[in-house]
Amino acid sequence: MDARPFQILIVSPNRSNLRRLSKFLEVFGYNVQQATSGAGAVAAAEAASPDFLIVDCSDGQTANLPLCREIRRIWPQRYTYCLLAAQGMEIGDVTAALEAGFDDFLAGPIVFGELLARLRVGARFIEFEKRIGEHAGIDALTGLADKSALKHEINRRSVGAKGTIGWLALYDVDDFSRVGRRHGHFAAQDLLGQIARQICGTAGEGSFVAGNSEDRFAVLMPTSGSESATARCEELLVELADTTFTISQQANRLTASCGLTEIKAGESLEVIESRASQALRLAKKSGQNCVVTSDEVERDAQEWAEMAAEGKLFETTLARDVMQHCPVLLQLDETLEHAHAVLSQTGLAHVPVVDADKRLSGVVSLDQVAAAKLRNPKQRSDAGGGNSVRLVRHILTKDVARFDVDAPLAELMEFFTGENSILAIIVADKEPRGIVYCHSLAALNERLTADHFSATQTSTGTSADLLVPDLVAAE
Repeated sequence: MDARPFQILIVSPNRSNLRRLSKFLEVFGYNVQQATSGAGAVAAAEAASPDFLIVDCSDGQTANLPLCREIRRIWPQRYTYCLLAAQGMEIGDVTAALEAGFDDFLAGPIVFGELLARLRVGARFIEFEKRIGEHAGIDALTGLADKSALKHEINRRSVGAKGTIGWLALYDVDDFSRVGRRHGHFAAQDLLGQIARQICGTAGEGSFVAGNSEDRFAVLMPTSGSESATARCEELLVELADTTFTISQQANRLTASCGLTEIKAGESLEVIESRASQALRLAKKSGQNCVVTSDEVERDAQEWAEMAAEGKLFETTLARDVMQHCPVLLQLDETLEHAHAVLSQTGLAHVPVVDADKRLSGVVSLDQVAAAKLRNPKQRSDAGGGNSVRLVRHILTKDVARFDVDAPLAELMEFFTGENSILAIIVADKEPRGIVYCHSLAALNERLTADHFSATQTSTGTSADLLVPDLVAAE
């Protein structure tokens, strides 16, 4: 698993310094945010919790000392290592900065090698603070027990026990990020405190509630059957959904999803959490606001494996499901001029040709029509002196593959695999209903991206720019 890069917030009124420091730190793998003022720094910190704060006053500006505590107040559960870069600091300046919470100092102008060394020291300090926090037993954000306390409680219940010792339920607030976007970071943190109190009040006797991450809660429940444990979790979800929470003096409703797993004596918290997290992810993918057990995760994986077995996924797909419908048809006795106009105006590569009874007679392509028009634009009869106009029937391709609309997709795939043909006509009662191109079938397996059909030609400023061609072409 790739390690998370450190997040560094640089604050400097000197934009040139910001750019130079950012480029340097990004080369060494850090994620960097920039701000030129205290307000900008607070906004950036609310968007992404910084591991390091560098306040640059190396050009002689007055240091924004309160900024250190302001940034730390935003994310109380994490430690932000703060560095102050300044020139000619006196003892009183250093003392004031230390009292404001700064951890280290850099003499301006900043020396890049020294900066890397100080960041390495800071990284060790951040890890130290993290380990202290993990042993504190209290989640700084919600006031609940933290993960270390949860681990201790599971170990305590495992002593002398055999078999099942309880259940772990992980609750995650659905779409929680929208709260921060609408009401701000601190309102979102206040909401988490409200949710924590609600869960504690409804978790039930014998349960142990802990904060598991920023918007996730863990509830250790006593031993019971699977149905009973699931029912308790569902009751808690209903209680949450029925509760009105106050956010920025506004009444709001929310829901949560739950992943539930059985706990065996002697299992580590990491193993237990992994199963519960998988169940929680499946609950999110199941439309949210529901409970999913780790047993359901296994069943879901088995069901998908059976569904995705060779030849299974598309066994109910028919030719009618993948064909391109025929917007126009050509008659046998229509002129090449008319056929050329139809193909050119519609942008179609091929058009089916039908007889008077609308039964399929063959197919013509734009290339065929254009070539025939160039060779014989107009033929004059020697005998009568009139015009002998070439018709669609004179150039159509009669030998074209045709499949019924109810033909299985596998039958089409087998045809294109064994034949050197680019298309097949789909018919119903001998009447053409659509076209399937070999390239179109192959394209169904491609990963579709947002710019898959982006324009490849320069804009003309006309309605022709609105035409979005598919992948098929008259090849």
